[in-house]
Amino acid sequence: MHQERISPYSEGALPDNGEAEQLALARLFETFGASRDVKKNAFIFRSEEESQEIYFVREGLVKISQFAQEGQSITLFLRHKGEVFGAAEVLTGEKRQRYARCITDSRILSIPASSFIGLLKQHPDALYALTVANARRLLQTQRYVETLVSRPVAWRLAQLLLQLGVRSGKETVVTLPLSHEEISYVIGCSRQTVTETLGRWRDEGIVRYEKKQVVIFDTDAFQEHL
Repeated sequence: MHQERISPYSEGALPDNGEAEQLALARLFETFGASRDVKKNAFIFRSEEESQEIYFVREGLVKISQFAQEGQSITLFLRHKGEVFGAAEVLTGEKRQRYARCITDSRILSIPASSFIGLLKQHPDALYALTVANARRLLQTQRYVETLVSRPVAWRLAQLLLQLGVRSGKETVVTLPLSHEEISYVIGCSRQTVTETLGRWRDEGIVRYEKKQVVIFDTDAFQEHL
């Protein structure tokens, strides 16, 4: 059985100032795309397949991974609600270089590769949105590398939790779709450090930490505490 790990190269969702682009892409996929529900751990596409569709995450969370030479599976990117994935190989005419698999139960919209480029030409707002989204991803990757070098582990873990969580009032509830080992590869530390940091926050009364769930009691105070 293949072992799996996630690289520090993983990306998060687009920031709030990317909402206009997300809406333009959402309109394109909701108008012309086919919708399907995909169960947790199910594949959306596999390596070496023909690139036949472009995808949009309507609900859920998807990981884009590839197998390393030693047989490990390395997850390179996380695709959140409102994000497009699978476009690069379609636009370059290549087979799938990686595979896509759902981390949670997800709803995915897809547009056939044969019609996607034509739709972008007919809808310049969506073409512009896709270009901007790709530019944002590049900048996010650059900032993430800088973060791994300059920020402490606790700060990096906190940012990942806030990104994955849902805020309601003061609280933020994080249902963890990733194991501690997977989280450690995302933020560039050891699994033990992830567990110890969560345990320390729990002992300090900052969070309630149970299996697969973290509740941040006061989100603003938590961010100031970092």
